[in-house]
Amino acid sequence: MLIVCAAMNVTAQQLYTDTFRLGEQKQTVDMDTYLLDLVRRQSEMLHANDTVDTLTFAEIMQRDSIARAQSEMDSLRALNAQLAIKRPDSIPLIAIEKSWIKDVEEDRNDVLRAIRDAKTHWRREATLMAQITQNYVTPNWYQGGSSSFAGLGIAKGQISYISDRFTWENFGEWRIGGSTISADSLHKVNTTDDLLRLYTKANYRIVPTLFASISGEIETRLFPTYKSNSNALKSGPFSPFRFNAALGIDWKPVNGLSVSVSPLSYKVIHIMDTARVEVKDYGLDPGQKTLHTIGSSVRVEYVWKPVREVSLETRFYFYTNYHHVEIDLEANCDFIINRFLSARLMLHPRYDSSVIMEGDRRAKIQFRELLSLGFAHKFH
Repeated sequence: MLIVCAAMNVTAQQLYTDTFRLGEQKQTVDMDTYLLDLVRRQSEMLHANDTVDTLTFAEIMQRDSIARAQSEMDSLRALNAQLAIKRPDSIPLIAIEKSWIKDVEEDRNDVLRAIRDAKTHWRREATLMAQITQNYVTPNWYQGGSSSFAGLGIAKGQISYISDRFTWENFGEWRIGGSTISADSLHKVNTTDDLLRLYTKANYRIVPTLFASISGEIETRLFPTYKSNSNALKSGPFSPFRFNAALGIDWKPVNGLSVSVSPLSYKVIHIMDTARVEVKDYGLDPGQKTLHTIGSSVRVEYVWKPVREVSLETRFYFYTNYHHVEIDLEANCDFIINRFLSARLMLHPRYDSSVIMEGDRRAKIQFRELLSLGFAHKFH
């Protein structure tokens, strides 16, 4: 559920100082209760009318009964009198997207978090996920097969600075996954997913939805990944190490969508362990350790939450140096079961025209998919 809190003629500092020091002043508790009740009533009205996406306090007053509206206005006047606010309609307004309200305590935290965010330009968020899959097959199973155990851990966080003209977004993610496969006699555990990614982007607003933008991204591996029943490495620590820098514009027409177009992009691919890692698998020529290219890129990031329990994060990246192209699409869909349990579906196709695998005459589309269930928790 996305909650947006706005105050009419009240500064963010006044809201935080005078209104939301929980437990210190009685009017704080009254205001807290009032805001939560307002959110619940918004949700009821939104679902009663499928054509409406959001409601403000004024619209609730219009749709509600006259007697209840008068009671609400009296409550507003009393609360504002306690807060020494001159205008009776200057109560903070809550606007929410269409979503069922199921967990009162979580809704309360969302409301208070929106108020806290109003007093600072900084936004912080972190997520931890731990998911496992297990499969056991006896040696005499009539269809054959191999027993396996797999685990995946994800830690990601974001720190952003947001003002009227300038935004600075910083994102970090570390994924580590491993599996045991009885058919692999050389390795008890093999790395199935290993990614450390750091991304930063600074924007300066030109017009309301268009920004001048500069960004940088680092991607690398931290653990060795072996081919099945072989000591040959697919990848290793800092092999490859990728760096991308881009200068261009960033278009943000709606919340959750970012389209960055960079006429000037710089890409570096470095292989630290060239003795054991096939450099041609990453577009480098034999004997080459570092590849520098200059070209153009497009990056599209979209976060969509159709309902409170479902979140879809999509990242599309296109790069060309006018000789080769690289296309990467990663879609992660999280299904929230309860506060600590979730499921994740990941689809990740990619294409790199400079990478031709052994035995192939041309580059082919690469693809991987993951469905997992496990623990997840978000920190603010």
